[in-house]
Amino acid sequence: MLVGFAQTDITPPVGAVIPGDFRRRISTGVHDPLHATACVIDDGQSVFAIVSVDALSVKSSVVENARTLVQSLCGIPKQNILIAATHTHCGGPIANVFECDADEGYCQFVAEKIAEATAKAFAKAFDGRVECQTAITVGHENRIAFNRRFVMKNGRHQTHPGKGNPDIVRPAGPIDPDVGVLAFKDKSGMMLGFIVNFACHCTVMGGTEFSADYPFYLSQTIRKQFGDRCLTVFLQGASGDVTQVANTLMREPEFGEKWAWRIGTRLGGEVIKAVALAEFFDDATLQSAQSVIKLARRQVPEKMLEMAKQTLSDESAPQVERIYAREILLLAEEVKTQPLVDAEVQVLAIGECAIVSIPGELFCQLGLDIKRASNFAFTFIATCANGMVGYLPTVEAFKGGGYEVRLARSSQLVPDAGNQLVGTALQMLQSLKAPQPKPSKSFKTPAWDVGASPPELTGLTE
Repeated sequence: MLVGFAQTDITPPVGAVIPGDFRRRISTGVHDPLHATACVIDDGQSVFAIVSVDALSVKSSVVENARTLVQSLCGIPKQNILIAATHTHCGGPIANVFECDADEGYCQFVAEKIAEATAKAFAKAFDGRVECQTAITVGHENRIAFNRRFVMKNGRHQTHPGKGNPDIVRPAGPIDPDVGVLAFKDKSGMMLGFIVNFACHCTVMGGTEFSADYPFYLSQTIRKQFGDRCLTVFLQGASGDVTQVANTLMREPEFGEKWAWRIGTRLGGEVIKAVALAEFFDDATLQSAQSVIKLARRQVPEKMLEMAKQTLSDESAPQVERIYAREILLLAEEVKTQPLVDAEVQVLAIGECAIVSIPGELFCQLGLDIKRASNFAFTFIATCANGMVGYLPTVEAFKGGGYEVRLARSSQLVPDAGNQLVGTALQMLQSLKAPQPKPSKSFKTPAWDVGASPPELTGLTE
């Protein structure tokens, strides 16, 4: 196998818009730089490019543009290129969401930087003939991520009901404690880079400074252990309903630099622990599959449309309601011309590990459903990948209510859309040949069985 890692800076100029909040935020500084980080892998027959982008999301047009550039520069087939946003809520203006609009100039810039990072990684792999060994392993971390939706005493579901809310009955969904790791080192033993997969919203930093959020500290922790040249591609897991906020623990709010450091450092420590016990192998066969399906958008009821118009005309209406009213009007117009949206599901298999990419914010339970039914020994779920169709909740979540299912451009699809994507992903996994497990492979930690009682929600201590 040959492998190369490379990184480019995609930090916008100060003064650009930061998407990821209800309100429009204007950046006032840079807490830590934003990057596009690429890993190129070659098994002698196929070549993959896997790229993480420090952004809230990546539009399908950005993905298509970047893939075209990569194919022209490196010859890597488009279907073998995975481009995933880390889902940081302190990234550049690349999304149309609530009061923020994408900057087309920045979108073009990001596509070019993705291609540049991939071309540099490609050159490192092929010009340097960097023969590598790889390890696939899964760590376990259940103290830094929590389901943010709760069943309340009235039977409804509520997102972030508040710490210590006496009306909380139980979490409305699971977490996924798996820390998926693909590690690569050269024949001399020097670590080249990592692909890390974990499910937790990047909503820790906040504020008006650009930041990659906790994945920045994850990367820093790994670099301190293995050297500055060792890069990390972070793939956001199925975290549509999972964040760092522990609503049932009466402790300080889990926001800001201190908590981003805590979460990223603890996650990086788990990566190091997992790799320390992992077996490295000289080869891993690459396989890929890709499918684009059409998903139906929800129709905006006429009564809801009229109420939205009234809310916008009422200057005394709460600001959040006015924001949602604007979303309803914009979505109604879009649905008229485009009632269906394209959603790409991609599977890249590296030996015993299959990476399933989903173009939206998949709920954790749906990600666990894919993992448990997968025919591969290791399955990583990469969300916010190769486009963005919005939230992908479970059918049960639509019945319960809450923020993630409220109609808006960020939650626009029919309730069964998530299940459709899961079904497509499982069909594609079955279309690939899962290799026989190697005799000395590292152990896979099973995810929490959501049919059982949830584990005790214990948190980090001071």
